[in-house]
Amino acid sequence: MAAKKFLIPFVMASLAGHALIIVLTARIDMTDGPRLEKVMNVELKTATDAKPPPARGRIQPAAAAAPTEETPRSIRENSISLGKPGGPYESYLLQIRRKIEGLWSYPPLALSQNHEGETVIRFTIDASGALDGNDVISTSGRAILDEGALAVVLSASPFAPLPENFRLSQLHITAAFRYRIE
Repeated sequence: MAAKKFLIPFVMASLAGHALIIVLTARIDMTDGPRLEKVMNVELKTATDAKPPPARGRIQPAAAAAPTEETPRSIRENSISLGKPGGPYESYLLQIRRKIEGLWSYPPLALSQNHEGETVIRFTIDASGALDGNDVISTSGRAILDEGALAVVLSASPFAPLPENFRLSQLHITAAFRYRIE
C-alpha cells in the first residue's frame, strides 16, 4: 500500500510532462520552419463585381446561361461567386473554398519582391467535378500572382461532382485572390 502511494506523484508528474510535450509539439511545424501568419486572403466576388477582362491570350470569355426548367442537363449551367454565402450552392461552394484555401500560398518570388495585387479568375466545374477551364477575368498586374491563382485552382481539382439536385452540367465560379503582405 505504501509503495502505491509513493508511485502516484511520479505517475502524475509523468502524465503532466507528457501532456505538456504533446501540446508544445503541436504548436511547432517541424517540416518548414517557424509558422508565419497567413499573408494573404481569398475574397470571392460575383461576376458583376469583376473588371472587364484585359487583352491577354489565355483569357477565353465563357458564356454563362442561367438554367431553365426546359433545358436538358447536358447544357444547363450557372454562374456563382465563392464569396457570397447563401443560396442553393452554399455547402458545395464551401467545400471548394476550403480545398482551395488549404492549398493556396503566396508565391515565394512575389513575396520576396513585395508584389501585391488582386487576381479575379473564373473557373468551370463540370457535372463530374472535373475542372473544365480556368481563366483570368481581371489581372493583378503581376503575372506571377495571376499564375499562382490559376495554379491553385488547377491543383485543387478535381472537385466533388455537382450534386444531382443542382441539375447542372457546368458551374462557373468567380473568385478574387487578394495578395496582401501584412
